[in-house]
Amino acid sequence: MVANNGDAFLVVDVGDTETKAALVRRENGVYRLIGTGEAETTLDAPELDVTIGISRSVESLSGGRLLGKDGPEGVKLLCSSSNGGGLYMMVSGVTSMISGESAQRAALGAGAHLVGIFSKDDPRPEYRLIETMRETRPDMFLLAGGTDGGAFNQVLEMASIIKNADIKPRFGASYKLPVIYAGNVEAREEVAEKLTELYATRAVDNVRPVIERENLGPAKEAIYDSYMEHVLTHSPGYERLAGWVDSPILPTQAAIGKMLYTYAERRKANLLAVNVGGSTTDIYSVYRGVFNRSLNAELGLTYGAMNVLKTVGIERIERWLPEAIEERKIRNIIGNLMVQQLEKFSADERRIIGALAREAIRLGAEEHKKLASRLKGINIRRTIADTFSQSLEPTYLDMGDTPIIIGMGAAFNGSLGDSTTLLLDSLEPLYLTELYIDRAGLIPHAGMLLGEAPEAAFSILTGETLQRLGTCLTPYGKGEGEAIRIKLMRQDGNTIDKSINFGEIDVLPILDGETCKIEATSGKGLSLGKGKEKRLEATVTGGVLGLIIDARGRPLTIPDKKDTIKKWAEALPPSGTETR
Repeated sequence: MVANNGDAFLVVDVGDTETKAALVRRENGVYRLIGTGEAETTLDAPELDVTIGISRSVESLSGGRLLGKDGPEGVKLLCSSSNGGGLYMMVSGVTSMISGESAQRAALGAGAHLVGIFSKDDPRPEYRLIETMRETRPDMFLLAGGTDGGAFNQVLEMASIIKNADIKPRFGASYKLPVIYAGNVEAREEVAEKLTELYATRAVDNVRPVIERENLGPAKEAIYDSYMEHVLTHSPGYERLAGWVDSPILPTQAAIGKMLYTYAERRKANLLAVNVGGSTTDIYSVYRGVFNRSLNAELGLTYGAMNVLKTVGIERIERWLPEAIEERKIRNIIGNLMVQQLEKFSADERRIIGALAREAIRLGAEEHKKLASRLKGINIRRTIADTFSQSLEPTYLDMGDTPIIIGMGAAFNGSLGDSTTLLLDSLEPLYLTELYIDRAGLIPHAGMLLGEAPEAAFSILTGETLQRLGTCLTPYGKGEGEAIRIKLMRQDGNTIDKSINFGEIDVLPILDGETCKIEATSGKGLSLGKGKEKRLEATVTGGVLGLIIDARGRPLTIPDKKDTIKKWAEALPPSGTETR
């Protein structure tokens, strides 16, 4: 392996079907993306070696000059992985709403796919819990419960259930399942006595040391370590790969979460991001410095398409279609999406995929509200001001206080206009919001760079992969006639005055990255701020589509008329060329 001083990084993300490599190099003091390469992941027969797919992806990028038989040459290798569906975890706590919920946030924040949640207040009988644990076979278990100095016997009872279950890991019974204990510190010794014989047990700081505060960091770091030490090393080729990399291999979702959190902190702004894939829908949020991730398993656009339909019903798919499609055809198309994995789609298929994506994101956002919430178990004294301002609402999620929204995944592979309307329809941004998509699929790569070269991470994120669609202005309420009158003042001295009627979507031409001042006034029944302000003055930044005005009001009412849905679908240009 040739030494490297940090001027060049080879960053690889190993997915279920595709391995993607990116070469980042510092030139004249600035980190630049030199190129990317892709190849099929090679965990299955006949190769059965993840490093073969990595080498092929690098070869397509560089002609094979960066990886030798002993690993990287002249570059630092960083890697994230979501192969095999990612990291499958079970969690438990004494109570589902307090320690159990904190354990969920720790596991999800570390990029895990939750396959089981248990607690002492679980209504299922103990034998059923044991059966479920045995049958599910996770990659790892996180046991929480009790504040420090608090619940003791209940924690040991949960440990006894885990012991009696004798859970075997997902990929073979030849090694011990990792169990991380992050509960009452006073129960550590007794928990270890119960579990060490059957499990690879380790203890870390309590995820809920006091009822008023969470401490998720140590548990998340332990999950990363155990993922590298106990889980990945049992996958074909990963032991060899572990000798190549310059930092621990992280779950892809963890790398994404690290990058999004750091970006929100640098911007000093709340952020909401959605990642819609074939079988899962992830939601990430950062509100006032608090990071949360939620996962809707089995809800996606290929393997998870039928589950979206089953969850919401055919009517909620049909309502987004700009033209009527026979129900039988809709069901057939959704069924085909599950089994055929098409690369090209007909117009009807694209419309149905768009409808599925809208409903998957809406479901994911509702689920996210449950985790992105204030800690349960705290007695809060309300004041009259709180009652009127709703400042103690249980969820952090507030679209009127979310200035950054990011779309990721296959759902955003269409035109820029379609990607924008997808975000508008599914998340219903409110007031002023910057809309982005991950156009190059490099957010996990940027996240892996954070620990080694933060400036490289941000260079890739903001310069190569995040594409600003535009700033969106949306009023709250319902109205008729004129919804917004806006005056846009460009830096060259030119101004644009425009009136947008209620129910319309429009675009004002601002160049990508251009800042302009706006003065806006809302019509009757509509407001442009939390204090029901009718007037707004702000400085906004344009995107590839310009300044987007969504005058449909909030909450969004979806009409029965197909011509209105079609008008909405065609309101934005497919690319940014029309705003230049």
